[in-house]
Formats: sequence, C-alpha cells, structure tokens
Amino acid sequence: MANSGITRNEVAVFIDLENLRYSLLNIYGQEPDFGALVDKAKKYGRPSIMRAYADFSEHPPELTRQLQVVGVEAINVPVKRLQYIRGAKQIERVKNAADMVMAIDAINEAADADSVGKSKVFFLVTGDADYIRLVTQLKNRFGQQVVIAGVPGSMGTDLITAAGQSDPIDVKTYTPIDPMTLKTAIIKMVKKGPSPLKFWSFKVLDQWCQNPKHNIPGVAKEKRDAIRELMNEGVLIRQELDLATFGKKGLVTQTILDESKAKGIGYLS
Repeated sequence: MANSGITRNEVAVFIDLENLRYSLLNIYGQEPDFGALVDKAKKYGRPSIMRAYADFSEHPPELTRQLQVVGVEAINVPVKRLQYIRGAKQIERVKNAADMVMAIDAINEAADADSVGKSKVFFLVTGDADYIRLVTQLKNRFGQQVVIAGVPGSMGTDLITAAGQSDPIDVKTYTPIDPMTLKTAIIKMVKKGPSPLKFWSFKVLDQWCQNPKHNIPGVAKEKRDAIRELMNEGVLIRQELDLATFGKKGLVTQTILDESKAKGIGYLS
C-alpha cells in the first residue's frame, strides 16, 4: 500500500545523450550506466518524466534497449547533414537539433508545473554551457530547482553557477595507457593500410582508432592526442592529394606514414 501521507518532490530527468556519452568515452573510455543515473536522480524525489535526446542512428542499438529497461524514453532527433563545395574541397556540415528539442520539452514541463503551482527538481544530464539560458529560465521564470549532472572534466563552470547545484556523474578510476604502446599500435595500423579505402585522412584515421574491432588501446582522447603527437613528430604527414588519381575531381588532405622516421623512434622494427 502506498504511503499517501508522504509528500516527495517530483523529478524531471532530461538527458543530453550526445554530451553524456561522448564526454564519458573521450575522457574516461566508459559507456553510460543508465541504471546508476536513474538511481542518482531518485535521490531528489520520484521521477515524473525521464527522457534522453539524440540521433540514435549515431549510437549503438543497445543504448535504446538499456534506456527502455530503466524507464527512460528515447527521443530520436535526426541530425541534418549539409554538403557544399569550398574551393576544391567538399565540406560537410552537421546540424544537431537534439539540444533545442530537449530545451523546449524542459520549458514545457516547467510551464505545466507552474500552471498548477507545483515545484519540481529538473535533473539535467549535461555539461554543455549552451544550456545556461534554459537553466536560468527554469529557475527564474518558473521557480524550479535545477541540478546539473554532467561528466567530471566536461562541465561548464558557468552552467553549474547558473544552476546553483551539481551532482557529477560517477565514473570508474581509469589507468592511462602507455603512450609508446598506443602510438606503436596506431602506426602498425596505418602501415597495414586503410583497405578497402584508397588513402588515410585524419578523420578516417580517428574513426578507425575509435572502432573497437581495430584493437587500438586507450580512450578516445588519448588516441586523438597520440595522432597529433605522431604528426608533431613528423611520423604522420598531411599532404594534398589530387583525386584525379582515382578518376575524381578535387583535392583532399591525406595522411601518410614516414616509415624511416617511425623506425628511428621505435614504432616499427
């Protein structure tokens, strides 16, 4: 039988999945624990709404199932990709409206609560400072309590100040990878080649390093830092490539390997 005499706060949980997942992966090499996240939100009361926003086609399918298991509604907001030519290069611009949709939903939830004189705790899972205006609206216009639950190391200071309360996501201790081991693994992958692609680009190299099937150790940030260090060392070199070689028009920037320098440093035997 429910305890009808006990009044508890209602909690509105809004998750910026892009910010949460990529911050965890880039800094700590971890995937989100949605069960632990919901438990954290429950410290502030009973969840009345729990939603996560993203273009879910950009994430592993099991994330949607994990959200469903803990009672979080997955709100799919497809990204828009615009391509245009600048000079001789083809540029892709990506527009992601998930943050805007999340902000609108949070404002609507606050307005509904305010219309009946109800106070809620808005538990915002993000560290993105772009939400400062949303936070100030929730607090000042609607008189709601806001808690910022972001990933340590990715939370905007001004965002936390605006909310006045934060409860960072709990992360496991991570042991950094040995830089020599990491860079050696990247160089061996580059030497093997990007088959079936014709050449390496910085973007493709980064994508392959992040893909688990290529067995490159370390977290995303460590891998990107290692690629940049290899370029600073002159082991990886960026140069223009005329696509006429492949029967196409335009120029692209490719990344090539200086094997002699790699051997001199010890990345290759």
